[in-house]
Amino acid sequence: MAELKKTFKKIGRQIWELFKGSLPGGLMYACAGAVLVILTLKGEISELQWNGAKIAWTVVCIVVASAYAGIMAYAHGGNAYEMLVTGNMKRLSASESGGYKISKHVYAKEYRVWKGFVMGAFMGIVPLLSGIIFGAKQSGIDAMLADLMLSAESSNAISSGFGIVMLIILFLSGWSILPFFIPNAAIVAAGGTGMSYYLSCLFALIPVVIVGVMYIAGAYGKRAKAIREQEIADRAAAAEANREKKVNYGGLPGTKPKKRK
Repeated sequence: MAELKKTFKKIGRQIWELFKGSLPGGLMYACAGAVLVILTLKGEISELQWNGAKIAWTVVCIVVASAYAGIMAYAHGGNAYEMLVTGNMKRLSASESGGYKISKHVYAKEYRVWKGFVMGAFMGIVPLLSGIIFGAKQSGIDAMLADLMLSAESSNAISSGFGIVMLIILFLSGWSILPFFIPNAAIVAAGGTGMSYYLSCLFALIPVVIVGVMYIAGAYGKRAKAIREQEIADRAAAAEANREKKVNYGGLPGTKPKKRK
């Protein structure tokens, strides 16, 4: 029982560290969604349609949020590599001489290839759930949009509770929902069938791939830097060892070699 409790505690610590690592990027994606809602949903609902400016803003918001998440993941990967090196030193010491405690070492923060993808998956939870919720309510949302686009009033009004949920989702994950929400407004108003909101779940793969790859790149970048620094130090030490040392002959007469003319 004690071993099981210890295992669960270790797993819980891993999850908590990965969740903390995903927060900066996740918040940036949420901010991008909120900014995109403000920029694209201006004006009357009957004017809700794609144009060049809205497409550009959508791309910019996604790229900026992804770039920030990637930078954070790169830094996190570098720190995780340093923690892995510290852990390896600790384990080597333990195997050779009984070991000693390294206060700065946290096992849960050590680098592992899969950790970046898990952090990205945490960031992808919001767009994934957003796509599932909107997809489940597709018919109601499309009917409401069709009425609003045609008459600014809807006889197919969705419940006030879901209306609040829909607004929250748009602000938290507008970067994944709006590329479907805005075109669907024009499509259903023209009598067509709107694109499935379930497709927006694919946007959840963006942080998974970017954060996972940049986390690994950060670890390898830190490793390469450490190797370069070690090579520079080795060359400096070798140069110092091979440098010709000057002999101190002192001040006694006849002890200095005669200079050739």
